[in-house]
Amino acid sequence: VNGSGERVVSARAVVKQAPMAFVFTGQGSAAVGMGMDRYQESTVARDIWNRGDTHLRKTFGFSILDMVRKNPKSITVHFGGKKGRKIREKYMSLTCEDPVTGEIAPLLPEINARTQSFSFSAPEGLLFATQFSQPALVLLEKAMFSEIEAAQLIPDDAHFAGHSLGEYAGLSSFAGALAVEDVVEVVFLRGLIMQKAVKRDAEGRSDYGMVATNPTRVGPHFTEEVMHKIVDGIEAASGKLLQVVNFNIQQRQYVVAGENVNLETLSLALTAFKALKSTAAEDVEK
Repeated sequence: VNGSGERVVSARAVVKQAPMAFVFTGQGSAAVGMGMDRYQESTVARDIWNRGDTHLRKTFGFSILDMVRKNPKSITVHFGGKKGRKIREKYMSLTCEDPVTGEIAPLLPEINARTQSFSFSAPEGLLFATQFSQPALVLLEKAMFSEIEAAQLIPDDAHFAGHSLGEYAGLSSFAGALAVEDVVEVVFLRGLIMQKAVKRDAEGRSDYGMVATNPTRVGPHFTEEVMHKIVDGIEAASGKLLQVVNFNIQQRQYVVAGENVNLETLSLALTAFKALKSTAAEDVEK
């Protein structure tokens, strides 16, 4: 446009979209009500959630939507009628390898041909129990990705990655390797096996846990080497499990797993070490 307001030239530009990568998260990010705003507003997201919920209701007798919305502390799956018997048969067919003996055994030995119902419970709510948290997160991620895909906002050269559980969400969403119904069943069973891998009390609690540690919060000279010495020392003294299992960000974020009593001991040790304001790794020996 010139000084007189007349158009003197026109052109059209094609702007290439910036490189894009999609990262699908692993377990640990679940929240009550997650994704339900998009469930209400988006037909694409709602379809993904409904397909997953319908399959889990039909196959295993519970609603994943109820888990996300209400986070109940317990639910009971009833095995009455033709549909109930089919669900019971599905549970009875599940097997896994015993981690101690190596033998194949029923995954849920509590369920047999005479069982009328089976209850799941978790003190913090079932959404945070592994077997329910996993399908909920996968459905959330798949629903979010499907919305972006429906809006044609994913470039052909986009990349994707998944962390742990997120690998399943990525393969189902980005690569299309697993249908909604298949992926929710796979990760429910994956979570169920993980949940049953250690002994639990009546409320689903085990003797094991995980904590995140940040050496910089202990002190400027508290290094990864010092952290390992403390962890190894606690394990050796107690004879119980304690290991650094994730190395996320050097000097800033590690995950330590083990028996709860050792995790509490680690917390006390780090607090004491911080109070010393020590600058020497040798002080760990004291």
